[in-house]
Amino acid sequence: MSEPVSSRGRRFIFNAVLLTTSGLAARKLSAEQQPFAMVACVVGGVAAALGLLRVAFGSAGEGPYRRYRANERDFRMLRNVSQGVLELIPLPLVNMELYAHSLGLGPLALAHGIFVVPLLFDLYCSMVKQRKDCDLTESLRDLSMLGNIISIGFLSVKESNFIYMRMTLIMLLIRFYPVIMDTAHEEAGEDLVVCGTALFFHMLGKVAQQWTEASS
Repeated sequence: MSEPVSSRGRRFIFNAVLLTTSGLAARKLSAEQQPFAMVACVVGGVAAALGLLRVAFGSAGEGPYRRYRANERDFRMLRNVSQGVLELIPLPLVNMELYAHSLGLGPLALAHGIFVVPLLFDLYCSMVKQRKDCDLTESLRDLSMLGNIISIGFLSVKESNFIYMRMTLIMLLIRFYPVIMDTAHEEAGEDLVVCGTALFFHMLGKVAQQWTEASS
């Protein structure tokens, strides 16, 4: 997995923005009416909070908490887990919500729950194998993300919803831009995932506002 290239200050801002957008989106949702999207926001908020803790207590750069810093390996594992969670959980859950809103809570919406399989592989790879010899895990992650991107893209065309289209483009950027950037900056991935996910939740908030206006 790619390492962040940003400074501690910028990384703090990125995670603070993610925490803000996920929180604002959650405020516009109902846990009873939109449970999948709400869980996605909670996941985003938790990942952002962990990112802020890593900025404060992590081992990279200079900071006021150097004597409290934990083992570098532990922080690397936390980074890998957080990045995997952000890539694998919010989009499928939001897809489940969007499809449930459009077509009802049927097999097509619930099929997105298959993301649990690559998520378990990814957690095992990050926590046990330290991201070594994880070719199968990376393939499952790529397939899960690509499938969900295609799914939300299809729904955006079907519904003629420009916000869905923007969400599709954001996830495409998160997935494929690091592949290009890795040739020049090996450590660009995490910051893009955090920023892109923050923008994704901002768009989700707009979708929730649309739903509220349509029902009122």
